[in-house]
Amino acid sequence: MRELLPDESIILSVNLNNTYENIARKKLLGEFRGYGLNRELFENFPNEIQWSLCNFVSCDLNNIRYIDYSYWNELSKGTHSPLTAAQTILNGIEIYGQSNVGFVKAAEYIRSGGKFPRPILLTSDFEHFVIVEGHLRITAYALMPEHFNNVECFVGKCGAGDLKNWI
Repeated sequence: MRELLPDESIILSVNLNNTYENIARKKLLGEFRGYGLNRELFENFPNEIQWSLCNFVSCDLNNIRYIDYSYWNELSKGTHSPLTAAQTILNGIEIYGQSNVGFVKAAEYIRSGGKFPRPILLTSDFEHFVIVEGHLRITAYALMPEHFNNVECFVGKCGAGDLKNWI
């Protein structure tokens, strides 16, 4: 018997009380990003996380960091800061020969009133945050920090040791 694939509504119109959808989302995230399989982005990812929906404003960009990944490390000059990465982009510096056009287009989309899906961040203290998903979007906001106002993000809180082991 062939398993039916869920339609996009399990991602776009989330019902967290639907067990089938939760299992399907976990399976999809595992297949595409290694979630629950201790691989890729989710190697050493914390198991115990309490999720919240939080609003962020422009000054919060100072406390958001990229994951430890070569491209983001280079773009941010080792700081892991999207604000530093934005300056690198504005200076016309391309990392590993990758064009910055996507960041510029995303920032223009934000400026024209466009809305992106919520980024996903992790924290251990609700003061410092690490991007799990949404690096391009947060970088685009760093290019237009005045538009990072009342932006909703999913935030997972975990233990400080768990966060440190992941990043």
